[in-house]
Amino acid sequence: MLWTRHRAAGSRLADHVAAVRRGSARSAGRQGGWAYDPEVTLAAMSQDPAAWGEQFAPWMQGCAEMVEHGRALLAEVRRIRRSGAGMAGSEQVGLVPVVVGADPVGALVARARLGENAGRSTKSKLSQCDAAEWTAVMEEFGLQGVAAYPNFALGSWWMGLLSDDYGDWRQDYLAILDYSFYVEYNVDTAYGDRKDRLKREILSLWDMPDLPADLQARRAHVAADLAYFDTKRRDEADTSDLTTTGLTAWVYHDRDHWRDLKAVDSGIFGHYLSFVPGPAGRDDMMLTGLTNDWVDIGPDLRHQECGQSVLALTRGSLVMDDLLDCYERTVWMLNTQWTDTGSIRAERYAACMETLGTCLWQMGNHRQDPWRYYALTFDLCQAAQERELYAVGQLADCYAQDLTPITPTGTLRVRVPRRSLPFTVGVGSIRHTGTVSLHTAVCTAVETGVLPMATVEQQFIIPWLLRERRISPSAFLTYMDRTYCRRFSQIMRSGYANDFRRPYGEAIGALVMEQWWHGMYFAIGAGSLIEAQPDHVAGDRVNPGERNSRGVDQLGA
Repeated sequence: MLWTRHRAAGSRLADHVAAVRRGSARSAGRQGGWAYDPEVTLAAMSQDPAAWGEQFAPWMQGCAEMVEHGRALLAEVRRIRRSGAGMAGSEQVGLVPVVVGADPVGALVARARLGENAGRSTKSKLSQCDAAEWTAVMEEFGLQGVAAYPNFALGSWWMGLLSDDYGDWRQDYLAILDYSFYVEYNVDTAYGDRKDRLKREILSLWDMPDLPADLQARRAHVAADLAYFDTKRRDEADTSDLTTTGLTAWVYHDRDHWRDLKAVDSGIFGHYLSFVPGPAGRDDMMLTGLTNDWVDIGPDLRHQECGQSVLALTRGSLVMDDLLDCYERTVWMLNTQWTDTGSIRAERYAACMETLGTCLWQMGNHRQDPWRYYALTFDLCQAAQERELYAVGQLADCYAQDLTPITPTGTLRVRVPRRSLPFTVGVGSIRHTGTVSLHTAVCTAVETGVLPMATVEQQFIIPWLLRERRISPSAFLTYMDRTYCRRFSQIMRSGYANDFRRPYGEAIGALVMEQWWHGMYFAIGAGSLIEAQPDHVAGDRVNPGERNSRGVDQLGA
């Protein structure tokens, strides 16, 4: 952690990092100064939201309310797990058996129950990327240490910079705040942190002298959110010996309290100050997690994840029509970040980048298996695309207070400006040519060199060729496996080469939205159900006392 990328060289942050590395920086928690204490921070934020400055009060109050609502629901989850109340639940939360339909989704669940997945799961596993292309990117742009792991590189040193909250070293400070989410989340740190040195280093980095007021507010948001995660990881550590069936889901009975739980569960609070205040900003915080949860439906069933938002919105149903209703409304909510002419709303740019950046993180983090899921159920894209995917609605427009699906009363639609983009791509020994109709921001970015054509090929054209049955599932997976590291490296390089300026972010956002508008994430979510098998609570994260042979002890590098 004790490094800065080349772009931040010579900055105040670089000087501070160097001081921490030399051991000459003041220690976090010094007498009379800032101290890391999530509980104290949360209490202060609840009692006096204006303590960090009157201008930040709406966001401080919103943060405190979201964390408090999230922790209240966690308490109900904990009570149900420990008491075995299970299906009875409470007034706020319930653990219910999923409903499976006689439809293509149900058929995939049946395959999972027969053990077709052979116990395979990659969620939350930590892998490095040894490709020469990635090593070259790291050397060129000054990425070191934990950034060698694609999970962290994309999550902190790509997504953390993509939101364009600032144009200087302050953005790199946010990347450090973002990384802290990963360190604090694993249940193996619940009782006695094995990574004490790393934690001390991170807190020393947080404790930067003369930190501007807005960064102090952002730091407080992250600290308060970690009060939620500390509660969650302790609860999961205490119940990680409980087995799961892979067929039960957590459901919630109050829309706004559930939204707040999902918002704090998403770990994006370093950027919350750049979101609009009020319900729309809280909806956007929730959306950063909802987009991620579509890829993890199966793994989350397997590990009884209480933050799984797709199943919360279907109220435990895996019936295909119910999932389609949820997908449709997910896209409606994503559309609120766009104007009716198909551009990103300026006031919601940071929220849009954190929401849609999550999707590309999933596709290249060497952790999740979205392309394998897609290969199983690519033929379901059409069912999603037949829905109305261009309507616009906030959470309250899409769901009643009890989370019953409703339809927005407004007539606003997103009109996507598209034009043809020609392609020539080789899959195996066969060369495919043609055109695809994509958002003009994507086409322009490719033509001007802002966005690599190879990124568009991997993220849209190759999946489209499979959907059109011009290539086979085996050819698709072979292509994705062979190009995976190279394409991840190209995404990282393109961000740094463009200094994460807005034309780049707009092209990334438009490309990801094309995936949503074409039903790809519905297919991926359905395919993830191949992992809906029995396991243990929180089995996708390191358990207390367990050593991770894939690199946990190297995280401080």
